[in-house]
Amino acid sequence: MPAKSGVLRSKKPGKLNKRDDEIVQPESTERQSASEVEQLMRKKRLSKHAPQEISAKKPVSRFREVIEVPKIVRRDPRFESLSGKFDDAQFRKNYAFLDDYRAAELKDLDQRLKKTKDQNEIQNLQREYQSLESKLKASKRKDFERQILNEHEKKEKELVKQGKKPFYLKKADKRRLVLTKQYSEMKQSEVDRAIKRRRKKNISKERKQFPFSRRD
Repeated sequence: MPAKSGVLRSKKPGKLNKRDDEIVQPESTERQSASEVEQLMRKKRLSKHAPQEISAKKPVSRFREVIEVPKIVRRDPRFESLSGKFDDAQFRKNYAFLDDYRAAELKDLDQRLKKTKDQNEIQNLQREYQSLESKLKASKRKDFERQILNEHEKKEKELVKQGKKPFYLKKADKRRLVLTKQYSEMKQSEVDRAIKRRRKKNISKERKQFPFSRRD
């Protein structure tokens, strides 16, 4: 018998075993089928009515907009032109009855203050009384200022009709006009007290603006 050589004979490149053919063939078919599916999906996506394609590899978030809901736009009627222009004088006229309620409430608080003896309740009632009284005074002061400025505007309109050039008051001029009218209707003693309070207020404002001196 001839001696077996140590070199193994190689298989012919053109032929494959049945086992090799069985292993390789499904992989090639899977790749082909995947590429065909992708191509088909792309062709189908060309339609505008088709749903959006999302990759299955990406995790789906919890908060996902499935159906588009129209956004609710909220608006503030104070700053919208649809609600009309704000008229301060008309607003004050419509809600003038609130002053009567406040005055009645002040009387009720005054009676409760006279009856009660508890110190904590007295302090609370005094605080409420002062806040209501300040609101009532502020509304009356605004009404007084509005009345004076309206009278001045009426006079100016009449003068403009006669041929005068229109003149518009600045904030400082309006304040000065209101103060002069207010002081003219007060007694001399009341005017002196009001001027004294105003001077104290101005001095306190000026002191706040000055820098503090350093201590050595």
